[in-house]
Amino acid sequence: MPHDGAQDASSDSLTFGSIKRTFPSDFRWVRRTIHEIEDILTGEGLASEDVGSVSIVLAEALNNVVEHAYEDGEKGEVTLVIRQRGESLIIEIRDNGKPMPKGRAPVGNHPMTEFNQFDSMPEGGFGWFLIRELVRDLVYDRQDGENVLYFRYRPDGK
Repeated sequence: MPHDGAQDASSDSLTFGSIKRTFPSDFRWVRRTIHEIEDILTGEGLASEDVGSVSIVLAEALNNVVEHAYEDGEKGEVTLVIRQRGESLIIEIRDNGKPMPKGRAPVGNHPMTEFNQFDSMPEGGFGWFLIRELVRDLVYDRQDGENVLYFRYRPDGK
């Protein structure tokens, strides 16, 4: 699918400007959207390991929206915006589902901090750890009944 043709001349490697997608809150649409974003970022010359990291973050965050913000088969929409700012990607995810517990994004502790070697490993709960390890400047807000999650991905990790 085509993307916004806006250009940002401050970057040597990425020049797409911005990408915006709005799609149904459904796991199939999440998968489809992530594949499309991977194709765009690969085509723009982003290194494969960075495309993989962005994909992991998007999969974790977007699947959380589908699973938790719109649970019990509730239908809704998700909006994903990726803007290029220099060498960074500014990623914004919006939905009108339920707010995050306690009005903030989960801490995302390292999985081993809550795991006793004699217990079986718990299922789930590692997504926020991965997200927080891979991105910077993560901010969650609830604005006029809408969840808004912002974060920055920079290939050099800064």
